[in-house]
Amino acid sequence: MKKIIFFLFAVNLLFAQDYGNNSEALKLCSVLQTNNFGTDVEAENALDKILNVIGASKRFVLQPCSNINNAVATSYKGIRYILYDRDFMNSLSYGNNWGNLFVLAHEVGHHINGHSLDLVLYAADAVGQQTLAQSRQDELEADEFAGFILAKLGGPLSAAIQSITSISSNRDDTYSTHPNREKRLAAVRKGFNTGNKNNFVKKGDLSEEYFYKAVDAHDNYNYPKAIENITVAIALKGNDYRYHSLKGDIHGSNNEYLIAIESYKKGIELNPKSYWNYPAIGYMYAILNDESKEKNPLYDEQSEKYFLQSIKINPTPRHHDFYQLGKLYFNQKKLTDAISYLTQSINIKPTDEAYFYRAISNGFSGNNYEAIADFTSSINLTDDIGKKALSYYFRAIGKGQTGDTSGYCDDLKQANILDPSDGRYIDNENCN
Repeated sequence: MKKIIFFLFAVNLLFAQDYGNNSEALKLCSVLQTNNFGTDVEAENALDKILNVIGASKRFVLQPCSNINNAVATSYKGIRYILYDRDFMNSLSYGNNWGNLFVLAHEVGHHINGHSLDLVLYAADAVGQQTLAQSRQDELEADEFAGFILAKLGGPLSAAIQSITSISSNRDDTYSTHPNREKRLAAVRKGFNTGNKNNFVKKGDLSEEYFYKAVDAHDNYNYPKAIENITVAIALKGNDYRYHSLKGDIHGSNNEYLIAIESYKKGIELNPKSYWNYPAIGYMYAILNDESKEKNPLYDEQSEKYFLQSIKINPTPRHHDFYQLGKLYFNQKKLTDAISYLTQSINIKPTDEAYFYRAISNGFSGNNYEAIADFTSSINLTDDIGKKALSYYFRAIGKGQTGDTSGYCDDLKQANILDPSDGRYIDNENCN
């Protein structure tokens, strides 16, 4: 059935013959509408940068294509196309368009590695359909290529991580065309480290060599070795903010939160525009308060300060910063502020956690119908059985508050089915 559909598409496209014909690109775009640079010129310049790294000729047709919520590499009658949705690309932007460039490099990687199938040949059964395993392998190769390009152009690894994290999950990928997040991030780091290793070997920069040794050790959870290597790198070149940021990451991963905070602060001191350090500090303070036997108002104050600063200076504020502030205000019983920041988090990226905390905030504020709607969204977005059961339970309470006795009992029953060990999910007095 899929091939028939593609064939019908192809029949409608078979009348433009010149190389790189814009009308064909637009027709392909209409087929795929189901990926943003500020202007087409920026996209073209980014493509030139990518191709210059590998010395390739510009034989791709680059075409903006709205409403496909993606960037797509495909071929048609021997011509290679990259179609991108401007809104999608902007949503992935991680400052200076490094996130956008990473996504574009990923699609170029598909072409460079020979992954893109010609739609005409595919529709005519001249080529077979890929297996899911081969499709996942193609994605990993494109991720590795994009990581390599990002490193060679001097971009931050954090941009690639942000992009991959925003479009992937760690669910079982057995029946998916795309690998899970952990596998994709590993491929990106492999390419990025390869690109940077080539750089520092070529330059003979010993501090960079120890820096990337620390990166490798951190990625392999060898925190003592990572600390040893980053300490040497800082001793050789202590004015590089990246080194101190990585030192913060390592100590944070090793549960040494106060040391991590000081390292991140040093990174900010050396480069006030290194905005990823701000939420990292905010998160460290939040963890410290979560693990404290007695809540420390200073930790909350500092956490709030750095998340607010991150939102202020980040050209593309992250949903996670708004979420952390919303959660913080919820814990402080500042429900109006909590609802406001959680709403902003949801507007950027809907997550089950943001909906859950906004639902409870709405419930405590007496907004029962809003709470019920948010618990429904949280239920639909999570695969965690415990979280789902808890949302059913709280939604039941909300329905009870509105007089919906039948809905109250139905939700309690569903919560009990999901987690029969929790006695809260049974009400024999009011439910049969």
